[in-house]
Amino acid sequence: MDLEKVVLIEWLESEFGWGIRPDGYSLHLNQDNAENFIEDYWNTMPEEVPNEYSRPCYPAMSVKVTPTLYLKISESENGIRFYNRTFDEYIKSGDIIK
Repeated sequence: MDLEKVVLIEWLESEFGWGIRPDGYSLHLNQDNAENFIEDYWNTMPEEVPNEYSRPCYPAMSVKVTPTLYLKISESENGIRFYNRTFDEYIKSGDIIK
């Protein structure tokens, strides 16, 4: 099975009074898609800093994914976002290779 290279970004959640904790990941076909995904996300945020929000954690990583997962990413506008449990399942199943 041929694996495809994609961009992986880890996300962190910041919550006033609680601090920072992991908040999932996103996968993108390339760096441009990742930047567009992040820009679209920030464009949905209010002008003032909310009590709780997610933010990308840099640097992005290059990972390999199965053709099935690659197709799912390529069918999205700029990438897909998922949370820790799904990431662990993707790693366990071999759909994502670090």
